[in-house]
Amino acid sequence: MKSVKITAGLTYKEFFVRKMTREILAGKWNPGDRLPSERELAAELGIGKTVVHSGIEQLAAMGLVDIKPKSGVYVADYMNTGNIETLNAIVHLNGNELSWEVTVAILDLRLAIEGMALRALCFTRCAEDIVRLRAMTAQIRDHSHHSAVEELAELFFRWHREICILSGKSILTLFMNTMHDVSIAFWVNYLRMYGPSFAIDRLERFITLIEARDGEGAYKLLAIGIADYLSRLENEAGDKRERLNSIFG
Repeated sequence: MKSVKITAGLTYKEFFVRKMTREILAGKWNPGDRLPSERELAAELGIGKTVVHSGIEQLAAMGLVDIKPKSGVYVADYMNTGNIETLNAIVHLNGNELSWEVTVAILDLRLAIEGMALRALCFTRCAEDIVRLRAMTAQIRDHSHHSAVEELAELFFRWHREICILSGKSILTLFMNTMHDVSIAFWVNYLRMYGPSFAIDRLERFITLIEARDGEGAYKLLAIGIADYLSRLENEAGDKRERLNSIFG
């Protein structure tokens, strides 16, 4: 039995649930895969079998695994059969820890949420809304000269959340807040890929479209941006696989 280092403040059960959640959502275990037995998992991690049993029950409640008596524990088809706890597990992980399928699904959700808010805001916007967005954009431009990428990511998240706030659709703002943690990881990647100047210019384009009440144009700009980001992520993953194959192949 090997010993594992538990992060301060976590119980063994919390550690186990977090570890298995990350591995499932990162694609190490795919829907339909049979997990090792409770005894095997306990021995591998150096924790008690009762802890593993309780942790698996929690994973089942989260919609991530199916417990089949006399057969074993299998990874659930969580993208189709999951629940609100499954969504909570996804959005509280770092975006870099998610599988490609989950990454695409999260960005699809963002397009649905913010796309709806953009259309609504373009219809209802007032002069004060435009002033507010321009002030936030100026703040981001000022911070881009001296702030760390993580700080800029937070500012970009707040700018896009403001779209939901100004649209008057409160439930959309709640969804954006729920997606904060995973969104920050995506924004960090985005800023490193495209650079702050490009990203800030994109904000200015959104403002122009909102001011012109061009809801479809604003939605299309968001959709194109997300599609291009996903394409770059996929290309980066392909390049990484090729490098690994050249080294170890």
